[in-house]
Amino acid sequence: MPQRSPGLVSSFHSVQRASRFHIMTRADALFRSSSPHALGRKGRETRQRLVDAAALLLTSTSPIDLTAMAIAAEAGTASATFYVYFRDVQDILYALSEAATEDMLAAFSKLDIFRSNARVAEDSEAFLKMLAEQWERHNAVLYYRMMEADRGDPRFTKLRGRWAEAVLSRFWELLKRAPHLEPPLDETDAYAESIVLFASIERLAAAVHREPRLTISAQRIRAAQARILTRMIAPQG
Repeated sequence: MPQRSPGLVSSFHSVQRASRFHIMTRADALFRSSSPHALGRKGRETRQRLVDAAALLLTSTSPIDLTAMAIAAEAGTASATFYVYFRDVQDILYALSEAATEDMLAAFSKLDIFRSNARVAEDSEAFLKMLAEQWERHNAVLYYRMMEADRGDPRFTKLRGRWAEAVLSRFWELLKRAPHLEPPLDETDAYAESIVLFASIERLAAAVHREPRLTISAQRIRAAQARILTRMIAPQG
């Protein structure tokens, strides 16, 4: 893969935080969100209840308006308990973003697509269908991940970069050996075109989900995306 700066992928990749409530003077001694696997069974269960509560609240509440008090109440715990496991609301939103990213990566890996130029048309349809399903499942969290990555938060930028790189590496390999390109693209140009393709797909996936009343149906837009991917990577005939 061509040499590139760390910001290349993140380039296409303000939340109100609740006031921090210190459980005790040495709050960091109790704070555990950075190492959930070190928790005991009850601790893991409590932490997961908080995460599940936040996810449920996001179905009707903007991430910007989410509060630690509301999450704790939904989870059936005291507000102070929230800060045993998370620094602030952004921290629990990061946990949700991390889980959503892992889900996307697993779904993409399961499809095992974009391995052959001969299958780009079919693979594009499968990929775009999977992406739409992921945005339907994780829409509020993915919007938030995108917003924080766009704002330059390194944790969220890294998350989005992991997802981007998984797809970009497949596009890159296909474009390097695209049969219709004479002369073939060099590694840098192939990667640059991969970024252009991925960025347009990612942003449009968000836009389509955000604007359900578009004059063109989401299905027609996905079909157009699949055709464009095919023409760019491996046109038929």
